[in-house]
Amino acid sequence: MKRRAWIFVVGGILVALVYAQLSGGGSDVLARNPNGQALLQTYQLLQTQYLTRLEPDQLNRVLEGGIRGMLGALDDPFTSYSPPRRANLRSQDIQGEFFGIGATLAPNENGGGARVQGVIRGLPAFNAGIKAGDIIVEVNGQDVTKLELDEIVAQIRGPQNTKVTVGVRREGTNAILRFEMIRQRVEIISVSRTILPGNVGYIALETFGNVRVIDQLNAALSEMRQRGVQKLVLDLRDNSGGLLDQGCQVARAFIREGPIVYVRTRSETRLYCEATGQVGWAGPMVVLINGNSASASEIVAGAIQDTGRAKVIGETSFGKGVGQNVVDLANGGDLTLVTFEWLTPKRRAINKQGIKPDIEVKDTRFEVPVAFEGTGAKPGETVTLTIGNQTFTAKADAQGKFSFSQPRPAVVLPAERGQAEVDLAKDAILRRALEELR
Repeated sequence: MKRRAWIFVVGGILVALVYAQLSGGGSDVLARNPNGQALLQTYQLLQTQYLTRLEPDQLNRVLEGGIRGMLGALDDPFTSYSPPRRANLRSQDIQGEFFGIGATLAPNENGGGARVQGVIRGLPAFNAGIKAGDIIVEVNGQDVTKLELDEIVAQIRGPQNTKVTVGVRREGTNAILRFEMIRQRVEIISVSRTILPGNVGYIALETFGNVRVIDQLNAALSEMRQRGVQKLVLDLRDNSGGLLDQGCQVARAFIREGPIVYVRTRSETRLYCEATGQVGWAGPMVVLINGNSASASEIVAGAIQDTGRAKVIGETSFGKGVGQNVVDLANGGDLTLVTFEWLTPKRRAINKQGIKPDIEVKDTRFEVPVAFEGTGAKPGETVTLTIGNQTFTAKADAQGKFSFSQPRPAVVLPAERGQAEVDLAKDAILRRALEELR
């Protein structure tokens, strides 16, 4: 088994110790433990005595189920198993590019398949005529309505310059529309920017999940300087984090000196990274966070706050103060394993607490969707819920159960990739940030 050194590396000594634990002695540990013996016994009995002979793929599913059950017993949301196909997708994403059609997908909330959230201008899906709202139901003639999103994405991606045919259902027609496309290189754009009123620069980081984040940030900062921007808003809202190394490098772009983050393992607490003396932006700035800002986002916000570099504005962040190593498993899958806790420059532990902003402002950009459910209505009866001046209805089924879920608005992609879309009228946090910079 190999450890991926580019994800959440904690240090050579720790890596060597964990590698030794994983690569040897595991069967002996199971053999000495009664529950371990029971696990091996159960697998052997399934192989030899189960009424129907299990095929190899069935046994593989049994074993993968055992892995998931083992990790599920930890009740740790940040330790998980990824099967080979999902692990391969993540590996592509971390590199910051893949070969596909240039469409963002989400699970279809009203049934099987995948819903197209948006298409990227100039790439195959856009050029072929696929539209936001289309439901992908086929890939290369195969029905994908019963597959998970990762499996659909894996089938759409593939080697460069190869063909893929995607079948979609579009509102207003029952026919399946099929689009044959040639897979092209798709770069993951994680940084967007624009200029706000008063010549204030605005840069939003959507993720720290690939190795190109710092390069894209440096390019955006260079553009700001060239355009004569004097003040900056760094938006980390809804950024769930990613690579620890990218979080360190982003923080270094703004902090000239001092520690950035410490890590605490089972055996030690030590400085993981510190400022290098060179910054990409030395001018006034503020940082925006909300309840979805997590992990590497909190590392950056916490370092900027602790060093006094800038004020943090918005909502208390998510509170993911632990980090993981990713280990390649023998079957091609991977294990994401919590191995350390990280601390801010002042050695604050923020796990399950989050970063509290210097200036608290509620995030008002998106309305909370309406959802309700219940039982006790007559079969076929219409149930009405009124909130303010809006009315919502649901129809009871044969058992008198009813439910309603307001669909989320479609994601609007900007005409130019990397160009940020902001709405000051709806965004109370951003308005307060501009007041602070005046």
